[in-house]
Amino acid sequence: MTSRPNQGSGNQAPRDRSSDDYVLLPNDSGRGRRNLRKVAGVLLGLGLVLALVLVWGTSKITPSGGQGAAIDRLTIAKGSSTSQIATTLADQGVISGPSVFGYYVRLKGGGGWKAGDYIGFRKNSSYDQAIEVLDKGPVPVRANVVRVTEGKRLVDALSQISEQMPGVTVTQLQAALGSGEVTSSYLPAGSKNFEGLLFPDTYEFAEGTPPEKILQTMATKMEDVLDELDYKKSESSIGRSPYETLTIASLIEKEAGAPPEEKGKISRVIENRLDAGEPLGIDASVLYGLGRGSGGLTKKDLAAETPYNSRKVKGLPPTPICLPGRLALAAAIDPADGPWKYYVLTQKSPPAHFFTDDYDEFVNAKNKARAKGVF
Repeated sequence: MTSRPNQGSGNQAPRDRSSDDYVLLPNDSGRGRRNLRKVAGVLLGLGLVLALVLVWGTSKITPSGGQGAAIDRLTIAKGSSTSQIATTLADQGVISGPSVFGYYVRLKGGGGWKAGDYIGFRKNSSYDQAIEVLDKGPVPVRANVVRVTEGKRLVDALSQISEQMPGVTVTQLQAALGSGEVTSSYLPAGSKNFEGLLFPDTYEFAEGTPPEKILQTMATKMEDVLDELDYKKSESSIGRSPYETLTIASLIEKEAGAPPEEKGKISRVIENRLDAGEPLGIDASVLYGLGRGSGGLTKKDLAAETPYNSRKVKGLPPTPICLPGRLALAAAIDPADGPWKYYVLTQKSPPAHFFTDDYDEFVNAKNKARAKGVF
C-alpha cells in the first residue's frame, strides 16, 4: 500500500521566510541627499532674494549721503491720500521714491496729514525725517516763512529776515542783537558779535513777532545743534574751543564745494595747516575782513592789514565769517582723516576741489584750472 506524503510531518524542511515573505528595499540615502540639497538651494535662493529686498527697501527708507538742500515750501493738495503725498515728496526730491512709503507709514501707524503748505523739508531725506515734518502740520495761513541761507554773513542774514518779515527792519534786528536780550551759551564773554551763532534754516513766525524773539529762536536752534554735535566737548575731542570750532565750521561752509565729503576734507586741511603753524590762506576770510561776501581779490586786497587776512595772519580769524549749516558744523568737529594741506577749485558747476599734501602738485593743479577758465 502506497502511503501519501505527510504534509504535517516534522521531517519537512522549514521554508525560507526571508526570501518568500519579505521584500528588500533599495538603499535610498542618495535620493535623500539630493532632496536635501534641493531644499537647501531653494532656501538659499529665498534668503538672497529677501536680502536684496531688504537692501533695496533700506535704500528707499534711509538714502545714503545725508540730507540735501532745504525746500522753502511744499504744498500738499486738499484730499491727498498717503500715496499721493508720497508721490509729491518724491517729485520734489524729498524722498527717493513713493513705492515703499505707504507701507512704511502704515507700519509706523502714521498718516492722516492735513492739506496746506509745509516748511522744513530737505532733499534726500529719510522716511522718518519726512514724516517728522508732516507730523508738525502745515503752517498757519497768516504765518510768515523765513528762510535764512547757509553761508550768509550775519549782515546779509538780517537783510533776508527783514525782506521776509513785513515791518521788521535791519536796524531793529541789529539793535536787538546789541541789547543783550538775545543770548547764547556759545557767545564769548563780553562779546555782542553774533556772527555764526544764528542757525540758518527755514522758520515760521507769526505776524508781529518781535525782532528779539525771531533772533532768539535762531540762536537757540544753533545752541541745540551744537549741543547735539557735542561742541562743548570739542576741547577734548579735537583740541579746539567750541567757539574756535564754530569759526572753523564757518570757513568750511564758505570754502566747500558740492560733494558732501569735501567739507570733511577741508576741515582736515584747516587742522593740518593750523598744526603746522602755517597761514590758512582762505580767501573767504580775506573777503570778510574787507566787508565783502564774495568776489575776486586784487594784490591790494591780499595785502590789507585786517585780522581776517589769512594770507598774512597765522591761526584762525577772530570770529566766524558766516552762518554755517549742520553739515559744516559736523565736519568741523569731526574732520576726515588725511594728510591734505592744499586744495584748489577744479570745477565750477557743480563746484569741486582737488586735494593734495604736495605743494608742487597743488601749483600744477591750480595752473591747469586757471588755464581752463575755472577761476
